[in-house]
Amino acid sequence: MKTLYTLTAFSALCFLGACGNPTGETKAPTNQAEAQKAYDTAKESLAKFSSCPTENVLTDISTYTTTLGDTALSQEEWLAANGKRKGVITTASGLQYSVNKASSMTSANPPKPTQTVRVNYHGLFINGDTFDSSYDREKDIEFPLNGVIKGWTEGVGLMRPCDAWTFYIPSDLAYGPNGRGSIPPATPLVFHVQLLEITD
Repeated sequence: MKTLYTLTAFSALCFLGACGNPTGETKAPTNQAEAQKAYDTAKESLAKFSSCPTENVLTDISTYTTTLGDTALSQEEWLAANGKRKGVITTASGLQYSVNKASSMTSANPPKPTQTVRVNYHGLFINGDTFDSSYDREKDIEFPLNGVIKGWTEGVGLMRPCDAWTFYIPSDLAYGPNGRGSIPPATPLVFHVQLLEITD
């Protein structure tokens, strides 16, 4: 598997991240106070969509946990044991996640399913073997959030820009009973993910 494109069939993933004029302001400010107000408004709007500050971007995954527990367990047993680990949260759907790095962009909102996002990720089987990694390729990717596997749509949809989380995804939220490509049937997956930007 070369890229996360295999998470679903995308017709195109080549959107350019451009916010345009998020405030809708077209009138030029006439004095310093108006100029400052326009700047503050634009800055607040762009904070929801701008890239992570350089110091917040993870360029490797050495700080992420790779302790994945007993891989001899069945998928259900492994997920049940993993869900009891400190810091692991299980949602109503069965998706599990842990927070590796919390965003400093506290005013930013999570992406909506209809929005496009840019991420770095590292994909693992529960035995710790890597099957795909944008970190290894040194190239982040961009995709519509509602165009990937359910575990990603839900998980990334909970994140704020610059958050770095680990997802533990049951097979029914990934590739299901048939698998896909190098992913065997009924296989839970682990992804270390950093949400870099909401691009639309």
